[in-house]
Amino acid sequence: MPASRYDLAIVGNSLAARMAAALLAKHGKRLIRFSAPLCQDPWLNSSLFVEKMLGILGARACFAPYPPFQVLSSQARVTIQPEPPLALELAREFGSAGATVGERLGELERTGKRLEELLWEHGGLPLAGMGETARWRWLCLRRKMPLAELAAPLADRLQNLPEPAGEWLRDLFQGLSLQPLEALTVADGALLWAHACRPEGIAADELQQLLDKRFEQFHGIEAQLDTLELLEHQHGHWQGTLHGGGQFRAEHLILADLGHDFAGRRYPLPPELPPPNRHFVTSALDGQLSPLLMRRVIAGGPLPMRMALTTSASGLAGQVTTRTAVEASQLRHQLEPLLPFARYTLAVHAHDRIQVSPGGSTSRPLPLFQLPVRLGSHLWCADEARLLPHLGLGGAALLAWTMVRQLDPTVIVRNG
Repeated sequence: MPASRYDLAIVGNSLAARMAAALLAKHGKRLIRFSAPLCQDPWLNSSLFVEKMLGILGARACFAPYPPFQVLSSQARVTIQPEPPLALELAREFGSAGATVGERLGELERTGKRLEELLWEHGGLPLAGMGETARWRWLCLRRKMPLAELAAPLADRLQNLPEPAGEWLRDLFQGLSLQPLEALTVADGALLWAHACRPEGIAADELQQLLDKRFEQFHGIEAQLDTLELLEHQHGHWQGTLHGGGQFRAEHLILADLGHDFAGRRYPLPPELPPPNRHFVTSALDGQLSPLLMRRVIAGGPLPMRMALTTSASGLAGQVTTRTAVEASQLRHQLEPLLPFARYTLAVHAHDRIQVSPGGSTSRPLPLFQLPVRLGSHLWCADEARLLPHLGLGGAALLAWTMVRQLDPTVIVRNG
């Protein structure tokens, strides 16, 4: 290990931690990261925070053409894409109710954009504390964003619609969030839809390569998680012990994978956290798919779930993501309308994270503006899969920027 003193030590390999690490390393912080393979969701939507982060890192190549997707409910099939306009798709499927669906989605998109701008002005999510709370409430009041409206159930905004329009909207937001509609607030739905409406997509492979390249370029140190034996907080810093006897010190510790038993056993984690999403992968599907099927598709039904088609050396396969540990037979039943004549096997992804609940778990996402990002003295959480499992890449970037603001406020001064 080239150095024995660091500003930050990171345990885990979440997207939020990798983004924060690249930003902080670029601005001169000394970092060491202990990582293990995690399953990365290929379903990536951009956001204001993603675009800001990529701009700072000089990563225009990570942007891609808008990635269309389909939402298949039991009575409707709607494709979300720039052309033809969504209004035409909605009118075709839902007749006169299509205009109402479009109006409600338009309201959510506008709310989501305003909320992102407000969060950017604040510097990310508000943390616990009287000063943070007061400043956040003042910003919301000044921007005329009532917190009570943002915290209202999303289901209330989408009610009183005739079927099949109401069912399709439920499937849309359950597929985007991988949560039951009843678990989402207006703020959640507004951010999800604003992200889905961004004019550009994100290239998954290029993003992963960029974050690794920038971390290495700015002298971040990478090590395997299994080389780390112990981390203890002593005398205002974190003392790390490695297998074989090596040691190092770090001022701050970032937990980036709460599902790993190393982190779950040793640190003061919140008692109730939602479980991470689960990932399954199909065997090769080459030559078995309808030409009308998009590369990204939400399968409507009782399980919030979606599928992204990816190409590898073994062929075209589907990565299926859902919110809980379910039987493969349940997933196959809901995938039937997408893959009606395909013959395939379905298995848990090789890098799906270990299911560990530190003191219990809840099926609902935590309140968006009350997340336990700061866990203790110089101890932080950057595991978006547990703190923001419903907001995907946009949530990871929001969490990353929140931590960057806390750990190095000069980054905001330079880039805000």
